[in-house]
Amino acid sequence: MRMDAPGTCHGITLVELLATTAILAIVAALAAPGMKALLERQRTASALHALTTRLALARTAAITSRTPVTFCPSRGDGHCTGGTDWSSGWLVYRDPQRRSQPRGPGDILRNEVAPVHGSIRILSSSGRVRVRYQPAGLAPGANLTFRICHGDRLHAEVVVNNGGRARSREAPKGTPCMAGP
Repeated sequence: MRMDAPGTCHGITLVELLATTAILAIVAALAAPGMKALLERQRTASALHALTTRLALARTAAITSRTPVTFCPSRGDGHCTGGTDWSSGWLVYRDPQRRSQPRGPGDILRNEVAPVHGSIRILSSSGRVRVRYQPAGLAPGANLTFRICHGDRLHAEVVVNNGGRARSREAPKGTPCMAGP
């Protein structure tokens, strides 16, 4: 703002406005790719946290209730999908009789729809369509690997061992996302 005499204000010129706008546009263009990568990392971290939290919830529920608890992919309808894509949602339910579906709504402990951003895919190992925790907290069977992907790139993995513990690891940059390890 220019002031020619005390008390008079004239504002800014068109040239000053255009120069400021050009500088802001350049700064925004330089920041956009970094912002996209930041969003991708944040969405991956959020999915990783949501998945490991629900695995811990299922394991803790099995231990505290002394009843087997199953964690499976779901579309939010109270039933397991039977597939290896966990991106649409998941279900945690009491499973004393080792069923592939909950007996009824009273057994469902958690039913989540779209727990992760739509650009994130969570895929589990081929042949493993659920995690069943025993009352001691064990998850018998082969280790289960969850792959957290954005587009066609693998970002992270969560591995559930036979002891029922989940551990996560970051994938090397540029690793392709495949349906199973």
